[in-house]
Amino acid sequence: MARHLIVGDGTALARAASGLVNDGGVSVEKMSASGPTELVLGDTPANAPQIRIVGGGTDGRNIVTPWIYGTDVVNWSGKSYTAAAAQTTTLLPVATAAATVGGKELDIKFVFRNGKGKQEIFSFATTIVASSVIADSGQAIIDAFNALTDVPDWLNPTATLSTATVTFTGAKRGDTAQSGNTWDYEPVVFSTHIGSNPVTTQTYTIVDNLVDATTGYGDGFAVKAFEESLMGTSHGYYNRVELPNAPTTQTATGTNYDMYSLVATKDGSSSSQINGVDNLIELNIALKAGDADSVVVENKINAYLSGLFTAVVL
Repeated sequence: MARHLIVGDGTALARAASGLVNDGGVSVEKMSASGPTELVLGDTPANAPQIRIVGGGTDGRNIVTPWIYGTDVVNWSGKSYTAAAAQTTTLLPVATAAATVGGKELDIKFVFRNGKGKQEIFSFATTIVASSVIADSGQAIIDAFNALTDVPDWLNPTATLSTATVTFTGAKRGDTAQSGNTWDYEPVVFSTHIGSNPVTTQTYTIVDNLVDATTGYGDGFAVKAFEESLMGTSHGYYNRVELPNAPTTQTATGTNYDMYSLVATKDGSSSSQINGVDNLIELNIALKAGDADSVVVENKINAYLSGLFTAVVL
């Protein structure tokens, strides 16, 4: 599938004297007898057969999608912004520790499970003092973890404590790691284990995925990653080794986006493939969530495809 993405920042559509769309604005254009003009309410595939999406670029240039025929559209859909969630895991000491002189060392392991192949493991140890009640053991665990200086990027370096329950959190896209790096991948899935527990009278209840890791939808960091993956189609930026100067992205990582998708066939049929060859064009539009100017674009496409697809209202 040939994918394209246009990103708007909520700026009201305007045009320079040259006809270019303003930075951050988004236009839905039709092909008219005089060339590309703005799609207006009342236009339909009958009187405006071809449309495209145009975004104003930060570099003074416009980013344009291919033209598609309205009658070739096979899907018009959208999803509202949904926040991503990081996985949380709890560890709760159970019963009082044994009255062992000098206490015993407790080993806790975390296993990173997002990747394929070999799993990455991180562990730390703490001493459970003899006769520790569960609240004291919880405090010992969190103090030891929060004092670490080598926590991997995929794990939040700060645990929290509620009474005796310790909560550990995985990284999600946009989080700042202990190393100073920004986690720029899917929310982390990890498991937690007691590696060794010589404190025989005190056990530990672990609940992984108390909150599941979920990617969400329309998060600024995720949209930016999507935009960067499509720099080849939008800017011709394919040779990233010998020509490493990347074009400027339109996405603001601090902005939440509603996501829209127009999918059309290339040949006017309803087939996604022709003789095994991809036959679809997907036009994605990321618009600032809840913004009035985003609704303007939504309304134009809804009206254009009225009677063909259910209106998308985000």
